[in-house]
Amino acid sequence: MRRRSDRFLLQVIAPRKFWLVLCAIAVSSNLISTHDACSQSAPGVDESLTAIDVLLLPDRTMVQAAKRDNARLRKNYPEGFALDATHRPHITLLQRYVLTKNLSKVYSAIEGVLNRRRPVGWELTATGYYYLDFNDTALAGIVIEPTPELRQLQQEVINAVTPFTRPNGTAAAYVTTPAAPSVNQPTLHYVETFIPLRSGENFNPHVTIGVGHVPFVARMKSAPFSKFTFKISRAAVFHLGDFGTAAKELWAWQSAADISRAIGQDPLPSWKRGPAKAAIERFVREATTADSPTYVPIQERIAVFDNDGTLWCEMPIYTQVAFAIDRVRQLAPDHPEWKVERPFKAVLENDKAAIIASGEHGLARIVMAGHAGMTPSDFEMIVRDWLATARHPRFGRAYTALAYQPMLELLEYLRQNEFKTFIVSGGGIEFIRPWTERVYGVPRYQVVGSSIKTEYKLRGDTPTLLRLPVVEFIDDGAGKPVGINKFVGRRPIAAFGNSDGDYEMLRWTTAGSGLRFGMIVHHTDALREYAYDYPSLVGQLQRALEEAPARGWTVVSMKDDWKTIFARGK
Repeated sequence: MRRRSDRFLLQVIAPRKFWLVLCAIAVSSNLISTHDACSQSAPGVDESLTAIDVLLLPDRTMVQAAKRDNARLRKNYPEGFALDATHRPHITLLQRYVLTKNLSKVYSAIEGVLNRRRPVGWELTATGYYYLDFNDTALAGIVIEPTPELRQLQQEVINAVTPFTRPNGTAAAYVTTPAAPSVNQPTLHYVETFIPLRSGENFNPHVTIGVGHVPFVARMKSAPFSKFTFKISRAAVFHLGDFGTAAKELWAWQSAADISRAIGQDPLPSWKRGPAKAAIERFVREATTADSPTYVPIQERIAVFDNDGTLWCEMPIYTQVAFAIDRVRQLAPDHPEWKVERPFKAVLENDKAAIIASGEHGLARIVMAGHAGMTPSDFEMIVRDWLATARHPRFGRAYTALAYQPMLELLEYLRQNEFKTFIVSGGGIEFIRPWTERVYGVPRYQVVGSSIKTEYKLRGDTPTLLRLPVVEFIDDGAGKPVGINKFVGRRPIAAFGNSDGDYEMLRWTTAGSGLRFGMIVHHTDALREYAYDYPSLVGQLQRALEEAPARGWTVVSMKDDWKTIFARGK
């Protein structure tokens, strides 16, 4: 007796368009039997071609929705196909015939597009159901809103693959089996004509959910549909099978972080294995796994770092204060009043305790005395010259050579995983900006710091900016969340600090909804660096350290968690 699936084939084999649709949306090859009605391979088989499907794989949200609908459809129409490991829900970007010998070039070309566009993590919207009616049989799917980004991605993939495409693919270009060696003509035709019939303005992104009787599917379509969003979890190239099935994965796009993991490379080699390192890795993994309930979209992956004591050495006195002291001493002959005027008296007498005790505003006066009244570019040159020659009093190294190697690795690890890293420092923004990209890999426009006022003036007919001896903003303590909100414009999901000056930043960051991470660098290594927390002239750490366990902040011990302290090769 002929199987029911065969009767289904005989019912619908005549309408050629139906088979084209089946091919288009990757209907399972076990939906029907091919021995009665599939075309034989044409003569002149070109075995040098491969039929490929460049596709996006959705996250768990869409997969579960598609499987729920598929189960409803199969109950209504048992002959329909199941969504399973061999018939995965996906969104096709492009189906084409390419030269088999050029597959590696095809992958490389597609990788270039994906590296630029980075679709993993894109949020898309499911807007409703659709179906096509063929002889009382409906082929159904979930419609996806075709965003401009999605259309652009398809076009760039088409452009990348076009140099390697060839026409007239045959069954030899597909995945076949001895039991089913042929590929039906509608499948061959569909891939041949994908451009222009399914590209550009004709691009209709969707996820196929199955086959059902028309009245049943029509009721599904007409019923209220609750729009939902989902994300893209992967991008890949599949080898096509009969009926347009995504039969075999050929290549999958990997980020730089994925590649590091794949080859067994430790992105944090200067960190000892322990709870702190594990917490960092767990946070990054949970933030970047697209089908995880804690997944964070790329545009929301903001991490903020304090500078002094978190990224580089701040002992025995803040580096910018050391710079300002040298500057005040240089200018002192022109200011005899400084011999009796605080805080300048403390500077000239090298009284570090009194300098620190003068507080934020005293330090600001020291900074402004040596820095104001010049253009930002003039000031930047002075900073660069000083950093090139100044040496740390204990280590005898350039101050920029005292960046912490484990933190440099952490910055890069986060960037590999699509985080934007910002420096949020109590130090002067124009003191920090000239060197952050060279030392930390953080561009100057991703630096938030304390600042003095600047005004626009004309020097003759030349527009210029002048630094004024007036404090504009102190980016410390409660000022840090304010500065982040003002200059970054988005609440971070991760914050890293080392002192009570970072307490408010840590609290505000980790108080947000969703996945959050807070970390404190605890200076515990007197031999390799310094050991201090409370009391301390700089980097005082008491409240944040005491509250860290209750607030879920990770505390990193320099002595116990870091294999090395300072950057290598400096």
